[in-house]
Amino acid sequence: CGSCWAFSAIGNIESQWKVAGHILVSLSEQQLVSCDNMDGGCGGGLMLQAFDWLLRNANGSVYTEKSYPYTSGNGDVPDCLEGEDLVIGAHIDGHVTLKSNEDVMAAWLSKNGPISIAVDATSFQFYKSGILTECNGTQLNHGVLLVGYDMAGKVPYWIIKNSWGEEWGEKGYMR
Repeated sequence: CGSCWAFSAIGNIESQWKVAGHILVSLSEQQLVSCDNMDGGCGGGLMLQAFDWLLRNANGSVYTEKSYPYTSGNGDVPDCLEGEDLVIGAHIDGHVTLKSNEDVMAAWLSKNGPISIAVDATSFQFYKSGILTECNGTQLNHGVLLVGYDMAGKVPYWIIKNSWGEEWGEKGYMR
């Protein structure tokens, strides 16, 4: 299922909710995959459109993972659920678009927390560990969550959280 965009957007909201002083809660990617008609479910989507959909169509409300669990791992997209059994875990009231500038992104990350970003994931397929140095791609085809940055000697690197599970990369992360 090509739902990386939903995992990136929801991961961002979970992080921002915690940074804002709320309890950390696991939120529902399935809400976006099944309900967000501005994006394509398992066929792909954009994080910006996901934030816009939540604001315009869900009044900024995001359901908990517990009340609306992810079930599209096999590629099936069930109809959008509605009802009293769905528990709101967080609210958003807007979003910020940053310039594609590494200094701006690092400053934002340091001050405000994780950022939803699009990357060329062509070289991710065989990543196991270490610092990925092949960053020549220009085809933005995958949504991830930028969670940090660091240096190894004189080599700067970003730390990202991927949506491919803990078996991939460095327990679901990469440098």
